[in-house]
Amino acid sequence: MRNWMVGLLLQVAVVVSASAQEQAAAPPAEPATGTLVVEVKPFRSDRELPAKAVEQLKSGGLEWGLRDGKIVFTMVGKQFIDFPINHLTRYGQQESVSLPAGEYRVTGIGLEMHTSFSVKKVLERGAFFNEDAVVFRIEPGRTTTLSIDPVIGKDAIFGSTFYVPTLLASVVGDADATTPVPLNVRGPASIAWPQYTGPLKFVAK
Repeated sequence: MRNWMVGLLLQVAVVVSASAQEQAAAPPAEPATGTLVVEVKPFRSDRELPAKAVEQLKSGGLEWGLRDGKIVFTMVGKQFIDFPINHLTRYGQQESVSLPAGEYRVTGIGLEMHTSFSVKKVLERGAFFNEDAVVFRIEPGRTTTLSIDPVIGKDAIFGSTFYVPTLLASVVGDADATTPVPLNVRGPASIAWPQYTGPLKFVAK
């Protein structure tokens, strides 16, 4: 009787051990992912643009970056930004990326045109941050589109003319789209370059 009990216990031990080994060998579950499409629409203007400006704009596009749930579009040169601005999407094109499901926040870095012999002064006078201007979620197995509508405006400063896009951002789901939000227009919630103390501004050490 005792031998039978020992044998039964050994069999149970073998079964438990094998089960534990199978669990240890099982690969970890893959995180749920969805797809983000960044769509940059063809540029447009409320007024007729000079032919030279149109030709220059045709070869242009928008620079942006993505990391840790944050998406950044910038009008300021990326050498002044402490964030991986490593995407260039041209007007009329789009780009798709697979992302972990979760919340994502879009920040726009704008630049109003000012004349100065100092880059520092240009940034201090004209650059600003619109943090978390758009917030959306990536859902597992679904596609979400971040649509950017670039409307070209004209700035004239001391004889120099600049054609700068206003970036109207909206999130397009399966059935509807959010109200467009300007990413690079200064507003009450904008943070001027000198007052910004967040992680996006490059500070030389």
